[in-house]
Amino acid sequence: MSISLQLQRAAIGALDLIFPVRCASCDAPGESPFCGVCADTLVPLAPGCPVCGEPGDEALLPLLKPRRCQHCREKPPPFVMATAPYLHGGALAEAIHRLKYERREDLGPALAVLFEGCAGPRSDCLCPIPLHPRRLRQRGYDQARLLADGAAKRFRIPVVPLLTRVRDTGQQVGRDRAARERNVRGAFAGSEKAHGLRVCLVDDVLTTGATAAAAAQALLNAGAARVEVRTLARAP
Repeated sequence: MSISLQLQRAAIGALDLIFPVRCASCDAPGESPFCGVCADTLVPLAPGCPVCGEPGDEALLPLLKPRRCQHCREKPPPFVMATAPYLHGGALAEAIHRLKYERREDLGPALAVLFEGCAGPRSDCLCPIPLHPRRLRQRGYDQARLLADGAAKRFRIPVVPLLTRVRDTGQQVGRDRAARERNVRGAFAGSEKAHGLRVCLVDDVLTTGATAAAAAQALLNAGAARVEVRTLARAP
């Protein structure tokens, strides 16, 4: 074993002593991203709408005959598909809340491991859905960028920031679908570097898909060839 490798392993061991691995939800030591108890609360996303990922009413029907949900049939989103490894709830919901609102920047790389449960996107690059600069200053980091950096290691696709949030839209929590869509309409601007690229958007949670749709539309307006979406969780 080389001296440099020995030093690297020694450094990692020292960091583990100072910052031991802990559960992203309950802080139980020794397991990451979740301890056994919290991991049992994770619910894999069931088959459903092949476009927006909304879980189907019947578990087997979408497997036999994939069917778009009513909203995607009536108003197809600008992205070709959106999916996540798990439903939003339990320990995962708690961990995402801690990442976003409790200054737990360290949870970003740990939670990004969950993207291993997602199908790899057919994309040239990953693009995080960005915070508005004002919210970024308040939070100190962009959780979507942390997740995208981690997802890049799983999907082996580079992260290329191609979006700017030009309007501070506030939180979407508590708004219905129509209000969410109005709130984020025109909130993003795509970079000219998106021209011709197949882009996969990355974020923490997809609820109605309004934010992802607004971001995808901005990329398409900038010339992107197609847009997919990957999130850590999908709201039931």
